[in-house]
Amino acid sequence: MRPTIPQVKSNATAIRNINTVFLDIDGVLMLGELPIPGGTATVKRLRSLKLRVVFVTNTTRKPRRMIHEQLIKLGFDVDINDVICPTVIARERIMRMKKPTAALFLNEDVFEDFEGLKISNTRAGAVVMGDLGDQFTPAVLDDIFRLVFSGSELIALQKNRYWRDAEGLRLDLGPYVAAVEYATGKMADVVGKPSPGFFRGLLTRYRVRPDNALMVGDDIESDVMGAQRLGIRSVLVKTGKYDLDFVKRTGIKPEGIIPSIADLCPILGIDT
Repeated sequence: MRPTIPQVKSNATAIRNINTVFLDIDGVLMLGELPIPGGTATVKRLRSLKLRVVFVTNTTRKPRRMIHEQLIKLGFDVDINDVICPTVIARERIMRMKKPTAALFLNEDVFEDFEGLKISNTRAGAVVMGDLGDQFTPAVLDDIFRLVFSGSELIALQKNRYWRDAEGLRLDLGPYVAAVEYATGKMADVVGKPSPGFFRGLLTRYRVRPDNALMVGDDIESDVMGAQRLGIRSVLVKTGKYDLDFVKRTGIKPEGIIPSIADLCPILGIDT
């Protein structure tokens, strides 16, 4: 077990006894291809106090290798094994199946994250849905429908409703997954946030207790609600997809709401 952070301040709002911080990437550390100010400095400060920092994302547009390379390019000192995305969990899930074959409906760049699996778009133990963007045509959805209706298990890398890039809000994977669920009458096994399996996997991988972990994200449902279900405390940032009216409507209450990642250390009682 990693040492817990010392109680530096007597600030009543400080979140204490954290030894592991899970940082969402899109909307927290970067927006589109641009870094959000304060990210690298915050990570360095957390690590200077011997906290473990894990980079987590629901991104299904690019493989873990590219996510890692992008973080390095932006100035983050991060090991690829501390970058966790749904493809990693999906592959492990399929490898445990009696019939470890998969039909992959996702960006071809992400296929490398499924190395070692037999890929078949005709007879598959599982259908994996990821982000295809503009390629989510009615024909593609028909192909997915037929496979799942015929018996393939449906695995969704995530089920977010929408996301934000430099051009604004965009439809995410969730609505397409919901369409297949409705048509087949089968529920998808969601392996990304906010599924309990995703957060349980994080706790197990890093051997951390829920009350010693903190999730920092920009999505009140995917990041905050998902973490809280497992007893992980959470902080919501006002960058990325943050929307005040939507946050109020959900009724979900994180332990803290801050302007950006640059403001994380003070809420943890850390001098910057």
